[in-house]
Amino acid sequence: MTHGPLYLVFLAFAALVSVAMWFDYFRKIDVFEKENIPSLLVAFIIGGCTPFLSLYVYSVLDKVGFTENGELLNDALFSILGIGLNEELSKLAGIVVVFVLLRKQIDEPIDFLVYAGITALGFSLVENYNYFYNHGLKIITSRTFYSALEHIINTSIIVYGLCRARLFNRGNFFLNSAAGFTIAVLSHGLFDFFLTDSFLGVFTPFLSLGIYLVGINFWIQMLNNANNFSSFFDYHKINFSPKLVYRLFYWYVLTVVIAFINNFMIAGFKFSILTFLEGLLSDGFLFWIVILRVSRFKIFKMKYFSVVPALPFYFTRNGDEDFRIPLLNLPVKIRGENFKEHLLTRYLHRKIELHPVNENKTLIKTTVNAVITDKYLLYDDVIVYTVSIEGLTTSNDSIYVLMPKMSGIEEIGYRYPIQGLYSVDIVDEPGQLAFINHKKLKFIEWVYLKPDHKS
Repeated sequence: MTHGPLYLVFLAFAALVSVAMWFDYFRKIDVFEKENIPSLLVAFIIGGCTPFLSLYVYSVLDKVGFTENGELLNDALFSILGIGLNEELSKLAGIVVVFVLLRKQIDEPIDFLVYAGITALGFSLVENYNYFYNHGLKIITSRTFYSALEHIINTSIIVYGLCRARLFNRGNFFLNSAAGFTIAVLSHGLFDFFLTDSFLGVFTPFLSLGIYLVGINFWIQMLNNANNFSSFFDYHKINFSPKLVYRLFYWYVLTVVIAFINNFMIAGFKFSILTFLEGLLSDGFLFWIVILRVSRFKIFKMKYFSVVPALPFYFTRNGDEDFRIPLLNLPVKIRGENFKEHLLTRYLHRKIELHPVNENKTLIKTTVNAVITDKYLLYDDVIVYTVSIEGLTTSNDSIYVLMPKMSGIEEIGYRYPIQGLYSVDIVDEPGQLAFINHKKLKFIEWVYLKPDHKS
């Protein structure tokens, strides 16, 4: 197929959009000490050179006869070794160059993952352009959410394995490195293999989906640990608000619009509408889950969370679900802190005002000054904040905590968040909150919070 100059420009623009979403994302989550754009562009350009290394390897493999031939074992090995190992080594070569050239810019743990991810995006840009040239722009949304993100995830796993012992004092360098590299290569190769093979019929692609979803959760756990261990850590710099979700959603919409325009130009309005609806039904809900998961972290200074295989969502019994599965009525929560759970992080160690929601039935009687003293993750994955309330004391073995209202009316005047005020019995110190579940909390009343602008 011959493409005119204008369409080639459109393809280039679409390829840039397919990676710009994640470039922008890295800028937003690097909250403590942001990397400058010129340095990121250097990593991006170097990453854009790495596909040519893998193309050379592909040509060598083709000459020796190691290609896909329709046989299950051969194609699986080719996907793992010919694709996964080849492309991950190519990206790793670029990352080594980036880390050497920009070593002075890398001064906190998340920088390793940011520059690794940006390098992977450079690889993905070239790859996506070639795919768009050969297959059209109808695949732009899937290339943005599946392919580009898979490249980032697998590259990050390798770099995390290389840096885990040094950054977090966890494990052995050689074992970490071998494990990270092996997981990344297998993840990459098997993801591709399950997409292209059909040994389980129509169910085979669901294996790729499982790898994809577990990989996303892996990646966010790694980013989470990196931010928690930043030498520039400051609770007051963190503001993972709904704006991050909206921003990712706008990028998603842009990819959909580009695909719609492309389909309209090629096959008319009816085809573009049908293709849009098909994409929305097949991937829309999944991409919404992805957007929510990559927008949520568990921010605790110097707290390391084990990176374990898990889906980015789970069935919760804590009354904090994001949605319920229709018919089955199963409560589902996306992992990480949602905005309501994260909100009080910005007020840690600062004065606030607490107001009773029900002034006729209240312990605190009237507006009181308080200080959010610390943040804890309970045993059952519920986040609470300890609070010291002026003029209100507890017994020696109990403390007050705040926990956000998760359903119904959650704000007063659309501005002031409602919190549950609880007391909880502890034996020695607040740190023991990590060993209890939220059912041990004793509800006192609903209060709403206002910042103390004097503090």
